[in-house]
Amino acid sequence: MISLMFIVPSLVVAYVLFVRPVLRALPALKAFYDEADGFWAKVSALGGHSATIAWGYLMTAVGFAATCIEPLGNAVGDPELKNQITSMLQNNPKLLGYFMMAVSAITIAARLRSIGKGV
Repeated sequence: MISLMFIVPSLVVAYVLFVRPVLRALPALKAFYDEADGFWAKVSALGGHSATIAWGYLMTAVGFAATCIEPLGNAVGDPELKNQITSMLQNNPKLLGYFMMAVSAITIAARLRSIGKGV
């Protein structure tokens, strides 16, 4: 888990410094990167200018984090974090995470279906 704490920031820095400028220079992606300059513009562009899809992405990330509560607790030095959250929820946090991922997948699928009908 400690290596993950170094790998993720390294990948973000590599993307920002090396990959993003190359992708921005590609003619096929130039319009996308020109449109996505600020943070909220990026969220809007990644979500296809749809709050529903952006919400689905957010719910997927939260669901994934909920399924990884035990490793996250060990990483921050609180091995009882899972027990604390489980007693708070009175349920299995993994089920909550899977439920949230399913809801987000359904939301994204429904929105993509409605977008496809308009084309």
